[in-house]
Amino acid sequence: MIKKCFSAFLLLLAATGLRAQEVIYSLPSTTFVIEVDAVQEYFFAGPYAAYASRMLGFDAPRQNSVKAHVTRLRLLPCVEADPSVHYPAEVGLESLLTLSSQGLVSFRDTLEARSLSWRFSPVPRRDYSDKGLTSDRLMRTETTMEMVQVDTGFVQMPVTREVMQDKTLEDKAAEAAEIILSVRQERMNIAMGHTDATFSGEALAAALEELSRIEEEYLALFRGYTVSRPLHGVFDVRPSSGERVQRYVAFLLSDQDGLKPDGKGTPYYLELEVESEPEGFDGGDRRRRSIRFREPAICRVRLSEDGRQLLETRAPVYQLGKECIMSINK
Repeated sequence: MIKKCFSAFLLLLAATGLRAQEVIYSLPSTTFVIEVDAVQEYFFAGPYAAYASRMLGFDAPRQNSVKAHVTRLRLLPCVEADPSVHYPAEVGLESLLTLSSQGLVSFRDTLEARSLSWRFSPVPRRDYSDKGLTSDRLMRTETTMEMVQVDTGFVQMPVTREVMQDKTLEDKAAEAAEIILSVRQERMNIAMGHTDATFSGEALAAALEELSRIEEEYLALFRGYTVSRPLHGVFDVRPSSGERVQRYVAFLLSDQDGLKPDGKGTPYYLELEVESEPEGFDGGDRRRRSIRFREPAICRVRLSEDGRQLLETRAPVYQLGKECIMSINK
């Protein structure tokens, strides 16, 4: 850390032509970093949900839906240089390095705002292409009355034909329901030994497991299925100076949009209350070289949602403390 700060200091001198003993520094401030893990659960209604009650005896949701909930929170207080005010000072290089290793010095030309990026997994899409093996077409037998020529002339007779037709949604649901019921019956027959085949040991377990897998695959066509999507977000809250009690919207959680810094959604609040303030002192002699510093206020910090407290900790908040002056002997 010291070598890195020393290099930055030398680069600044070369670029700006400042004197070797001149430094621009800032006082410390506290920023709260909130790391959030959440999950979005996408429910996709089954294409045969409307027929579940009549054909299989249970009610199934008929509408797609999405819900999100927080799974993990982490609140981290970080000390960084306050970019809102800068002070010039002439101090020895050793003092500069000490300040830099504590993260209290910032340079005008090298100060960069932090940028945060969020990476999200792709939004799930409804897909039943791999569930069930029913065909889309059905062979039907049609009988019509037609005039047929015979030796004595024409007579009206029934004529039977095989006709290929597209299945209706109800036809497909009935076929899937029939497969589910037959799988259940076959599983019961195997379990009770009412079958011509003989199963024992691992073969019995494998046969029952395969029948259960087939049943679940076809049941999904009626009761639907859920896909979970993990989310991760990092949000910063930098308290302002002045008020002893403060409240901020740390982030929002939306069922549809996931984690957001603002907009619409369920708000999660960062609340802080000053627990103890430093007395502060002015030990600086205006006629001598001096340096400014901050003593932090100790705050009780809470993270809550809809009045429900999720996290609580104590942390020093520098911008709510006292600014002091100290003389430098050399």
